[in-house]
Amino acid sequence: MAVGSTTPTPQLVGDYPTLVRPRLDRVQQGLGHLEQQLNILTTSPMRMAEADWRSQLPRLLEELGNANTDLRPLGARSGPDAALFPQGMKLNAHLDFVVSEYRMALDFDADGTHFTRAGRAEKMTADEVESILSDLRRSVALTLTPRPAR
Repeated sequence: MAVGSTTPTPQLVGDYPTLVRPRLDRVQQGLGHLEQQLNILTTSPMRMAEADWRSQLPRLLEELGNANTDLRPLGARSGPDAALFPQGMKLNAHLDFVVSEYRMALDFDADGTHFTRAGRAEKMTADEVESILSDLRRSVALTLTPRPAR
């Protein structure tokens, strides 16, 4: 006997770029806030031990995790947007890793390995988001460019 999902899944209607762009913008914004928080440490590394800095980072990670959760339900598509789905799935996994590693860095990182891995993954993920957004902008520009009649 088939059983339905216990949580309702909203139906997403619209073209993929229109659905994914605001979610990617939110992810990009979250990564930017995280980068700003971490840049504080370049000028004042001792801030990492201060309670206000340490309490702000989990909030930023929560926001980034929520943005990733909003991106996740955009399922596979067919047609010209089909190539974006695997990129989105890979991005979800990378964002999960970034959030997880920074959380581990705050709780269990005596030697700094989690912090180092999280920082590298964050930079790679930020580049990945920018690449996907660039692809979306390019596809919209191609769609909007008038083509001469033959």
